[in-house]
Amino acid sequence: MVTKGNMFAGQICHIEAASPGGPRYNISSNDEERRSFGNLMLMCYKHHREIDNDVANYDVESLRVIKQDHEARHGQHPFKINESFLFRIESQMEEYWDAISEANKNAHVIPELAVRISTETSASQQFSEIYGAMKRLSGFLNDLAERDRCLNDEIRNYLSSLGYDLTAYDAPPYYKNPFFNRNWEIHFLALTNTYTDIAVALKHVEVRFLEEYVKTHPADSSAIGKLDAVKAEFEKIAVSAGYVD
Repeated sequence: MVTKGNMFAGQICHIEAASPGGPRYNISSNDEERRSFGNLMLMCYKHHREIDNDVANYDVESLRVIKQDHEARHGQHPFKINESFLFRIESQMEEYWDAISEANKNAHVIPELAVRISTETSASQQFSEIYGAMKRLSGFLNDLAERDRCLNDEIRNYLSSLGYDLTAYDAPPYYKNPFFNRNWEIHFLALTNTYTDIAVALKHVEVRFLEEYVKTHPADSSAIGKLDAVKAEFEKIAVSAGYVD
């Protein structure tokens, strides 16, 4: 069987046990017969345990019938990728990306402000671009937080330069001053935690993408190496990423 996490969880079951004392062991058979294809069934763990713990209902003959019936129904239908479907999808997507590239270059409503899209960019490069944009975003958020942190001092300095007496301005406690650490909760709680959510989700998507990619590109050693590296990064995130409170 295949689990929800795409893990193959099948087990080899012996109709007649491989060793003495096992379920349905046949003393008259030899080792070659016991490990032959005709004596083996592929089952999930649950049903493997069930037939071995209930030999009365799952004797040799009943299991052979189950095996023969299953092979008769499914043996002529091995898993096969529908190549014509894949070809059609590839053709459609090539046309789609060509149309996107053409529209982005020549049909944008405001050409001088267009966000340029490179349809030749690989998924790996796209992830790198996103991480780069997130790094810039983090810098902007830090700049905004610092500007709000300095706002009160800037106001005081400006008023002082105009000759105002700051006694009345400084009289209220800091927590009643609307300019002291302005937007602190937004900067250091809301935005910081939202940024964390985005970073974790993006790394999760990268692992999922590479997981699916290597299934259909098993010879791409660079992708396999990248998957191993990203998996290790996500393992660290799984036990370390947290919210600011």
